[in-house]
Amino acid sequence: MSVKSIQSFWGTEACGSHFVAARPGTREFYGQYRAFRYRTEWHIPEWVPFAEAKGKKVLEIGCGNGADGVLFARAGAEYTGVDLTGTAVEAIRKHFEVEGLPGTFQIDNAEALSFPDASFDWVYSYGVLHHTDRPEKAFAEVFRVLKPGGRAYLMLYHKNSFNYYVRIMGYMRLRLLLKILKGQNGGVAPENVRGNQGKAVWDIHRQNFLKEGWRYLKAENFVHHATDGPDCPTAFVFTKAQAKKFFSPFQSVQCRVYHFPIRKYPAGRWVPRPVEAFLARHLGWYLCLTLEK
Repeated sequence: MSVKSIQSFWGTEACGSHFVAARPGTREFYGQYRAFRYRTEWHIPEWVPFAEAKGKKVLEIGCGNGADGVLFARAGAEYTGVDLTGTAVEAIRKHFEVEGLPGTFQIDNAEALSFPDASFDWVYSYGVLHHTDRPEKAFAEVFRVLKPGGRAYLMLYHKNSFNYYVRIMGYMRLRLLLKILKGQNGGVAPENVRGNQGKAVWDIHRQNFLKEGWRYLKAENFVHHATDGPDCPTAFVFTKAQAKKFFSPFQSVQCRVYHFPIRKYPAGRWVPRPVEAFLARHLGWYLCLTLEK
């Protein structure tokens, strides 16, 4: 898969923008975005000790709209945010501007970062490196740009999860198969649809199937198009064992599993937070790694 195709998909809007109703680029938009992010992904500040970043040089790979970058900057970190798309770089630049925070932002490729060896005290990347074409190269770059004794906080999609085995490999493939067998035509579907909501998603999946045939439904292929939208070109999943193998050059590798957002659905909104946290530890979609070099 080419870098251009990945860049094209993620460049339509900064990641997460479609969850917020306010006009992008406004103070209201960024406030709503941060509120949404930490309401649904409350584990982020629980996992990452932002307050300990004071005075440290922090690199975020895949900065998106910059919500987490703002937390680093507010804590007093010397923050640098990079992204493959100019759309995200401009979004985070505006976010920092409206918040009156300092930071450095640039377009960069996670598989070939432009920084010298041992440039940063911390490297942070949340839900990004599994979308690179060759994630092992990105993992090596994280190690390279970290100073000895530095830390990395990385989130990857978790293979041994409810979302992967039940929702993606089970429900989503079955639903698409039924649509294929019925021969339903939805007309011409829009491009670069984010997420998995709405009729257009299944029209795109069906069009993809008509182009690629039955191999489209193979697990190793379908997963790329079932995490962040059917047009998403690349999305890998990892087990804890695989992560520990990839990150074996690090002195320490700690794995935690998060994100089973049952409370965001109407039927689950009364589920207590401790119950959600328990389910997330055992079935969660996010594999969060704390690494020390």
